[in-house]
Order: sequence, then structure tokens, then C-alpha cells
Amino acid sequence: MRDIAQLQDGVAGLLQATDLNNVTNLNGALERAARIMCQKVDIPEASGRQNYTIYDGVFDYLAPDTIFGGALVDFRPQGVSRVPTDFVIKRPIAQFDRTKAVVANGVEMTFEYTKGTPIVRVAGSRAAQKVIIDAMSETTGWTAAGSASGLAKDATVYYQSPASLRFLLTGASTGSLTKTLTNAINISDYEDVGVIFLAIDTPSAADLTSIEVRIGSSSGNYNNVSAMAGFLGAWPAGEFTLVAFDLSAASQTGTPNFSAINYIQINMTHAATLTNMRLGGIFISLPTPYEMLFQSSAIFQLASDGSLSNTIQSVNDTVILNEAAYNIYEHECASTIAFQNGGSFSSGVVATINQVLHGIRAARTGALIQPGLYDHYRADNPSQELRTVGNYYDD
Repeated sequence: MRDIAQLQDGVAGLLQATDLNNVTNLNGALERAARIMCQKVDIPEASGRQNYTIYDGVFDYLAPDTIFGGALVDFRPQGVSRVPTDFVIKRPIAQFDRTKAVVANGVEMTFEYTKGTPIVRVAGSRAAQKVIIDAMSETTGWTAAGSASGLAKDATVYYQSPASLRFLLTGASTGSLTKTLTNAINISDYEDVGVIFLAIDTPSAADLTSIEVRIGSSSGNYNNVSAMAGFLGAWPAGEFTLVAFDLSAASQTGTPNFSAINYIQINMTHAATLTNMRLGGIFISLPTPYEMLFQSSAIFQLASDGSLSNTIQSVNDTVILNEAAYNIYEHECASTIAFQNGGSFSSGVVATINQVLHGIRAARTGALIQPGLYDHYRADNPSQELRTVGNYYDD
């Protein structure tokens, strides 16, 4: 592997000893060339890996920062227990949303963006089934206290059909909703390992300070966990989002019996009045570990900490490509810089380099006369990206 200084020397040679010190935004041009190359060909060295913990009933997760668009290669269970029917299928957004609750085998996925943040949506058959603590679709059994009042059933705005709980939080204080379940639930397998998820819809993200969940076998015996943001980050206003409460980080009061859980309390601290605050359901899930493989333009290993990045920090950063891919990248950098510099010199240089990269093709038919570097590389390294596919039938 070579560092950025060696890459610059090689590119300067291809450009007939051009002084790269005169190139505007040189690192930006090298980064742009990496993105162009990754869009043209899938490079094994430019593959990212990221561990994921998947929960039944939770469909939205943050996508990797360095994923190249939605270029997914695999989403596999950690370990060696994968079976032949454990497929990974990448669906169109709307189709995924319609069918996410009926995945028979393996995993279905899709990618979308929320205010520029990449979200990967996952639905699978392997995660342990969630336990619904309360659907929060009826006011029966729930008591509002503190700054919470006006508890009502909302059958028009909800997280899951048929309804949610709507109420008022007054002033700058803490309001609570408490319920003693009619039938205790046994979640002993979830103690200290499960994650509680609460669906909330706040009218103001800035004025909701924190939420605490208490779960136990009585008001004197419970575990409690607090959160100051949603599962995907800062909670949004005016839409439902899930908030995660990890029981492995819980504090304990008394000696709760997780084989007979019947006490639930939700405490909401707020800095101003929140009108029409809503809760849309509370459930608990067990973690299921997966690993995502994806294509990335993060081909630079930073000298500062050894991490992979799609941006260059110094001339000591390393390009992680092997010889075949590096050869393509070096030529792509030269082409990008020559084009960027412009002038009569650039047109001839770009044409020559593009011929090396893409080969020679017949002017009229486009038939391949002489293969280029990309042609040879694709033949030896066909794309393994999972493409978006739909069904030929109506789901």
C-alpha cells in the first residue's frame, strides 16, 4: 500500500511532471476521483463492515457513515449459524413498508434519508419476538400525575392502530403516566439484557428534556432507565419516533421480580408546556447481532488513528487499494486533475488516460476493440452489490 505522498508523485508522473502544488483543492480532487472510481467498479478493498444489533418491532437504524449510497453487499447474522434460506433482499421503499411485518425467511432491507441522515430499514425473521408491555391504545388502567393531565384516547393520530394516548404536560416540570397491569407478564429472559422501546410524539423537541421508564413488580420494586434522545438521535417534533431504554444500564430499586412484571411508570421532564403529547405503545425486545457488508469510498487509512475515511487528512494517510485497483485509481486521479486544470493540454491527456481506463470502442456501434483497465478489473471482480428488487405479483 502507498501513502498520499506516493500517490501524488505517481499522478504527477502521469501528467508529465505537472507540479501538483499548483492544483486547486488537490485533496478534494483525489477524493472526487475515489468517488468516481467506486461508482464505476466495486472494489473488495473498499468494503466496509459494521456490526448491527437488530430488535423485533424496530425497523429503522442509522446507516453507516461511509456507505456509498445504498451499496449493500450482505447483511448476515454474526457467527456461523446462517442457513441456506437466510436470504437478504433489498426492496423498494414503499414495498418494504407494506410487507415489513410478513418476512418469512431471512432479511428484507431498504435505504432512505431523513433530513440528510441515511437510514437503513431492516425487517427479519431471526430476531426473538418482542413482548408488548402495553399497546397504549386505551386509557383504562393509566393514571396521569404531576404535570400530566387530560389523558385521552386518540384514534386519529397513533403509532400503531387503533389508537394512542394523548395528554397535556403543563409548565416546566415532570409529568407521569402509571399503570398496574391486570395480568403480570414474565420477562425474566429480558432482565439486564432486553431493551424497552417507547413510541413518543412530542409537539416540541426542544422542550422535552428527558424520559424515564420504570418497570417492575410493584411501585417499590422496579428497574429504571432514562433517555434524552430517540433511538436514532435527537427526537423530532410532530411525528412518532422510538425511544430506547437499555435494561443493561438500568438502576434498581428494591428487588423487582421479572417473572411477574405488572408495574409501569413513564416520567417526562419538560421545560415548557407540551400540548397534545402522545405515547403510542411500549414493548421490550432482545438484541440480535448482525453484520453489514457494504461498498464504500473510504479508501484512505488515516495516519492519525488508523481509521478508514473518505477524506484525506495528511500526505501520510495510506491508500488501502491493492495493485490492480490502485492502478485504476492513480489513472482516475490523473484524469480528474487534468480535467480540473483545463486548457489545451488537458484535452489530450484526458483522452489518453480515458483510453487506458475504458479501452477503445468502435465509434458507430460502441463495440469493444481493446479492453481498458476497468474492463479487465470488472471481469476479475464482478459486482456483488445487492440490487433493489420488487415482486412480479401484488403483495
